[in-house]
Amino acid sequence: MKKLLIVPFLFISAGVIAAPKVSEPLAPELRELSKKGIDAIYAVDIETARMNFEEAVKKFPEHPFPYFGVAMAKWAAFEYLEDESDPKLGREYSELTDNAIAVAHKWLKVHPGDANAHLCLGGMYGLRARLAVLQHRWFAAYFDGRKALSHTRKSLAIDPQLYDAYLGLGMYEYYAGTLPGVIKLLAKLIMSGNAGKGIEYLNICREKGYFNALGAKLLLIEIYTQTGSKFANTELAVKWSRELFAAFPLQPQMQFVEIVALFEDKKYEESREQSLDYLKAVHEGRSTYRRRYLPRVLTAIGTTYLVEKKYDLAGEYFAKAAATIKDNPEIPPARWAVWAIVRLGNVYDLKGERAKAVELYKEAKAYPDDWGFSESIKNYLKRPFAETELPGTLPPP
Repeated sequence: MKKLLIVPFLFISAGVIAAPKVSEPLAPELRELSKKGIDAIYAVDIETARMNFEEAVKKFPEHPFPYFGVAMAKWAAFEYLEDESDPKLGREYSELTDNAIAVAHKWLKVHPGDANAHLCLGGMYGLRARLAVLQHRWFAAYFDGRKALSHTRKSLAIDPQLYDAYLGLGMYEYYAGTLPGVIKLLAKLIMSGNAGKGIEYLNICREKGYFNALGAKLLLIEIYTQTGSKFANTELAVKWSRELFAAFPLQPQMQFVEIVALFEDKKYEESREQSLDYLKAVHEGRSTYRRRYLPRVLTAIGTTYLVEKKYDLAGEYFAKAAATIKDNPEIPPARWAVWAIVRLGNVYDLKGERAKAVELYKEAKAYPDDWGFSESIKNYLKRPFAETELPGTLPPP
């Protein structure tokens, strides 16, 4: 999965629940505070997001929306600021999500016609499912996803013009049609997905959504840049990613979306130029460009050299990315830094130094696998990485 800036207001599931006919609209002030909070998350202004959602908790202490927002803010800190590399934040996010789910179930017992509350509850299950997918925990993703789509569909049954719900429907249809192995079989037994229909739903949300329009666009970029996918549309992904970075010029996450899109469009020099600009911003201490992002951009630069078969240059950047683990041994290693060790092993394989490659794969394997790297590492330990596997993907698997 690519790491793009997606606020997962909804995700996946099966089953349709008969919906009540009376809709209960979201209170205008709660709607406004929630929008401010979500917009702040897209800008990776986590403190502003947290403040808006916590104000909403004070003013609407029984409604699930504010609690979901607080959980989302913690999730954003975990994923965007720490790149899923801080277990403490991960546990805090999980606890906040569980609490928000409990609040939502309590609210819906009294307000079964609140379409936005069903949307919210679907999003909370979606947060958990999304993270499980990124970590390759397919069964957890599937079963949390089932609950998510159940509430997503119910929200649309109550209010057919709640276009934000199409993000969840689109994600289900797409991923149910592309999940691997046994999970794909399990999904088909209950409800098979239609990836093309999923893309159609995501475009509805992109065009008409209130909370989730930007999230849908980012998810479509992710889909359009999946290596080897029949739905790939890298040219459009580059166009949209450039538009987003122009709209968020101080946002490193948006710049990295463009870096990935350029790479997948085989514009390796342009991808590297953007990466070098990103690296300069980190070294200069430019606002929002945190040193925690160094492994990410160093690995990106190394990967552009790797596909150009400039193995020594690639190895230099992978080594620099891996070395950041030692900068502060007290904090958990960054995801991209561990992946850089794997990539450095790939370089040694390509140079014919198998013993050194195996040593590096084993080094990477020794770290806790919080990101689903074990499958790739296991394959590399069985057989050397080969040039036929290039270009591959820029982000970790």
